[in-house]
Amino acid sequence: MVSQQLLQELKTIIEEDYGVSLTPSELSEIGNSLVMFFELLIKINYE
Repeated sequence: MVSQQLLQELKTIIEEDYGVSLTPSELSEIGNSLVMFFELLIKINYE
């Protein structure tokens, strides 16, 4: 699970870069998806 602080940072980045305001649920889904994506990249790199 992504911390609230990191979700707030993600929210700020998305709003500044893309002009999109997301709900907390959407932010959580995006944050968790990013974490899973990078965990997969790390796993692939070490295989």
